[in-house]
Amino acid sequence: MKEEIIDLENCAREPIHIPGAIQPHGVLLVMSEPDLDVVQVSENVENFLGLTPEQLFEHGLGCFLTREQMERVAFAFSSGDPREHNPVHLQLPCLKPNTSLDAVVHRHDGFCLLELEPTSPPSTLYFRDFYKTVSKATSKLQTASTLQQVLESAAVEFRQITGFDRVMIYRFAPSGEGEVVAESKVDEAEPYLGLWYPASDIPEQARRLYVLSPIRCIVQVPYTPAQLTPAINRVTMQPTDLSFAGLRSVSPVHREYLVNMSVTASMSVSIVREGKLWGLVSCHHFSERFVPFETRNACIFLGQVLSGEITRREVEEEAAFSAKAIGLQAKFLELMTSAANPLLGLVTGSPNLLDLIPAGGAAVVCGDKFQAVGITPGYEEVLGIVRSLSEGGMPSSFSTQALKNQMPIPRSLQVIASGVIALQIAREPLSYVLFFRPEVAQTVKWGGDPNKPVTMSDDGFRLSPRKSFAVWQETVEGTALPWTPNEVRVADELRKLILAVTSKAAPL
Repeated sequence: MKEEIIDLENCAREPIHIPGAIQPHGVLLVMSEPDLDVVQVSENVENFLGLTPEQLFEHGLGCFLTREQMERVAFAFSSGDPREHNPVHLQLPCLKPNTSLDAVVHRHDGFCLLELEPTSPPSTLYFRDFYKTVSKATSKLQTASTLQQVLESAAVEFRQITGFDRVMIYRFAPSGEGEVVAESKVDEAEPYLGLWYPASDIPEQARRLYVLSPIRCIVQVPYTPAQLTPAINRVTMQPTDLSFAGLRSVSPVHREYLVNMSVTASMSVSIVREGKLWGLVSCHHFSERFVPFETRNACIFLGQVLSGEITRREVEEEAAFSAKAIGLQAKFLELMTSAANPLLGLVTGSPNLLDLIPAGGAAVVCGDKFQAVGITPGYEEVLGIVRSLSEGGMPSSFSTQALKNQMPIPRSLQVIASGVIALQIAREPLSYVLFFRPEVAQTVKWGGDPNKPVTMSDDGFRLSPRKSFAVWQETVEGTALPWTPNEVRVADELRKLILAVTSKAAPL
């Protein structure tokens, strides 16, 4: 039997911004500007308003809105950004028992989109208490001592505001995988804290939408989408872009994924840093859950506060590291200028190289001279590394978290020197400063098998969420903790300092 090749890019190419359907707990109308003629409507409109799509196409908004309600909608769409008027309070009666509808509006691609969703007018007391809750949550984030405490507080506060059974803070790694770094949950829920999920779980086009639209809610995961009618926008003859529609139907692959986690309702709030998706606030509920617009708005606001606090804490950590490095470099200058061999002074004196950059060991090699601090390979092994780097044309400031990818090295060497920063000082005699990081026991707890993103169906293989969420372990051999951009930058600054000193000193 011929082995079938599975194209894992299929999921990443899924056009989730133009699903042609919405979640069935509300109604969507797509209207042309400026006359607000209805050009598309969700097929479930009759269930809510008792009107057929054809009646709406012929008579427009006037067949179910009063003159006052029409004026409110028109006023919102006449402004520069209709979203500033959300929600548009209509208190529109509908066929659903004990339900009235308000509107959420936005403009996109030259069309006015009006979403009707259930509402129940909160009391003044509700608003006052809710304001206190959001203010308290904001204060908790802003006064947390560390970044980890910020994340843990965020999980707790989001759960208190929304009432979801589980709230996770999910952080993306540079390579695309994600880790649950904080969690607040009901006691009976399975803990996900510390689990990693493969990059394929949230494909690239979904991440782009998370940056564009800061919140996404699924009221009831097992639903039948309400299709737009007509399916193609009769003005553009193209599917309507629903990127910013709160009712937008979500990928069936994602819905199946949630079903396999026993999740019935979900909400995700984007955590964006400097225009890039840092992570998500991921909320799960084990029964149907509708989140009112005001609560969603509060979550967006709190997500922005969280994004700001993450940025602030990371910037503070980077600034503190840089300030410490500047102070150490001044001391290194004194050590080098007073030592017979400037390079050797970096490891024999105090402070030494390990005070500058966190590492398992550091060494200098200068011709036949060698000095080390911490746990490092021996002289012959270090000499072999620097010769390979020099002859291989590597940059003068070189860093890697997996030296095995650059040159063949024995398993015994990987254990203590998987990660390397190598600073070339001179070619004759061959002179280097090196930092070594040991292989990290990078035992990652995967939420499902990252190597099995497909499943067998009746008609063959297809891309699918994993059917099991058992913890799988994958140990990465020969890989160290990555060097941060700050550490690489400080190392390069050290090289420049050494060159400035050695150019004025006697030959090495």
